[in-house]
Order: sequence, then structure tokens, then C-alpha cells
Amino acid sequence: MLRRTKNCTDKEGRPILNLPPANIEVKYCVLSEAEKDFYEALFRRSKVKFDQFVEQGRVLHNYASILELLLRLRQCCDHPFLIMSRGDTKEYADLNKLAKRFLRGGNGAVNGDSCIPSRAYIKQVVQELQKDEGECPICLEAFEDAVLTPCAHRLCRECLLSSWRSATAGLCPVCRMSMSKQDLITAPTDNRFQIDVEKNWVESSKISALLQELEALRSSGAKSIVFSQWTAFLDLLQIPLSRNNFSFARLDGTLNLQQREKVIKEFSEDKGILVLLMSLKAGGVGINLTAASNAFVMDPWWNPAVEEQAVMRIHRIGQTKTVSIRRFIVKGTVEERMEAVQARKQRMISGALTDQEVRTARIEELKMLFS
Repeated sequence: MLRRTKNCTDKEGRPILNLPPANIEVKYCVLSEAEKDFYEALFRRSKVKFDQFVEQGRVLHNYASILELLLRLRQCCDHPFLIMSRGDTKEYADLNKLAKRFLRGGNGAVNGDSCIPSRAYIKQVVQELQKDEGECPICLEAFEDAVLTPCAHRLCRECLLSSWRSATAGLCPVCRMSMSKQDLITAPTDNRFQIDVEKNWVESSKISALLQELEALRSSGAKSIVFSQWTAFLDLLQIPLSRNNFSFARLDGTLNLQQREKVIKEFSEDKGILVLLMSLKAGGVGINLTAASNAFVMDPWWNPAVEEQAVMRIHRIGQTKTVSIRRFIVKGTVEERMEAVQARKQRMISGALTDQEVRTARIEELKMLFS
């Protein structure tokens, strides 16, 4: 295997690839008083639960529950409306539908009886849903807009759909069972938000900072890409972009290959489209986004390599302009502490650790986040 990086040189020491510079800058945001009160109340409640796990010596046994706590804190840094996207006031309306479908014999299974989940497994899935535990087997994050397959596997909707070649059908990434989009069950609710976000719209500090950056670029006609790992946040971002007359397109994992190619072509060729809203989960290493020269990473990812892969779709062969990459971090929150954890992970990658050392490091990282 021959691997070439951007820093490779020829025999004479000359770079084999000449690209304009890429400037990376961290933009620190400060929460408003209302946002700070909301965040601190959520943090205190989450820390009580985490401290209980520490006292019981069961931190890693409750790892999925802790990921869910951290997910809520991270989403709160983007916009408090995201905390209202779960429909917690509803009693998981689709659970009965789910249990009945599977327990009566697995209607919808198409690959034979071997694909039909057992009663015990279905009961376990339902119990996990009621506790709101688990992590997506694709992105290894707490679930966002979770769906259940006919084979009773739970995944983020976007992660599942982006793994399919077709927009209407595909295979379960876990057990390879065939299914259609109509077979999926939304869990726990089919409501994206509990409130009318259009009618009750309020800008968060992070969104206000983004709008200021985009406004400064508007007159130049420079194209920008806004990355977020949550499609619900992309939904929210469309509101202020529309109200401030920014022409935008959107690319996420729910689009099939043809739809993605169409969006990329329109964004690259249409001078009127200045902003592309893009999910970090959208995937596609071959995606060329050199029409843009600005990237805004709205929320830090656990794995810094995922962020790097996303923004490097701009800084690659074909780019002729200086690239500006801005990462938004809210000061005094779990996001700021995630920066330290990311730096720690980078140092750990180069060393060989035993299983016990990895377990100990993981616990210490969680304690850092809830400190």
C-alpha cells in the first residue's frame, strides 16, 4: 500500500502537492444569562446522576446512559431547543406498536424465520427504549432521531439511511436483513420538537456568532459550509438563514447518491447559493467541496479525525483559495472540556495501552467532562 499525504515531498524535498494555506481558528462563544441558567440546571441534574454511577463503581456499566447525559449537554450548547426535541412528555407512543409487531411473530421479516427476533430480545429492546439507553452501532453516539428496524435493531435515522444505496430500501447494517423505509418505526416519538420553533424562535449565542461570520462574508460572495452532527440543529439553522436572506442548500445522510450529487453540483455552480448545511454523518470520502473556502464546525465531535475528514473536503486538490476553518466552542461548558479530552485522545493514539489502561483512561475522561 502506498500512502501519500499533503506533507509528502519528492526526492528533491519539494512538496508533491501545492495547496493554498488552511487557517484553523477556534471561536469561543459566551452563553446569554438565560442560556446559562438553562445549561447549569441541566448540568447539575446530569452531574448528580454521573456521581451516583461513580459512587457505585459502575461508570462503564452505565456508559450508554452517560453518553446520553453528555449528548444533552452538548446539544444545549448549540441551542436549548434541541433539548426539547425528544418528546419526553409523551409515553413513547410507538412502543406498543413495536412490541405487538414483533411479539406476534415478526411480521415484516423477509429473509426467513432466522431473522425473526425472539420474545426475550424484543422485551430487552423495549426496556432499553423505556430507559432511553444504548448507542448507535454506526456512529457510536447516543441516538438522534432513532428508528427501529423490522429485525429490532435501533439506529440513528440518518446513520441507517446513509448506509443504503437506495433512498427507499436497504439492508440492516447489523444483521443484513432486507427492509424498506416504510418498515421503520420511529422511537420514541415522531415529533421533531415539542414546540413551534418558527413561532417561538430565539437565536442562541452560537447561532448569533455564526450569522455574524456569514454576514461578513456575504458581500465577497465566498461560499461557506456549516457542519453539525445533528440534523435537528440543521433544521433550526434553516430558520435564521431564511430570515436573513441567505440562500442555502442542505446535504445530509438521508439523501441518496443521486440527490447528493445534485446538491453538490448546485452548490458548486450556482453563485446565488452561499451556504451549504452539511451533516458530519453524511459520509462520502470522495465528496469534493472546493467551491467553498470557508468551513464552520458548529459542535465538536468525540473523534477529532471525523472533523478533520469533513473540513478536508474543502482543502484538497482543486482548491485555489485560502481556506478558513472556524470551530465554535462555548466557554465554561462541556464543549471546552471536550477539547482537552480530544487532545488527550490524540496523545493516546501513538501509545500502546493495555485493556485496563484504556478502561482507566475512559473513566478519567468522563470525570473531566463532569468536573
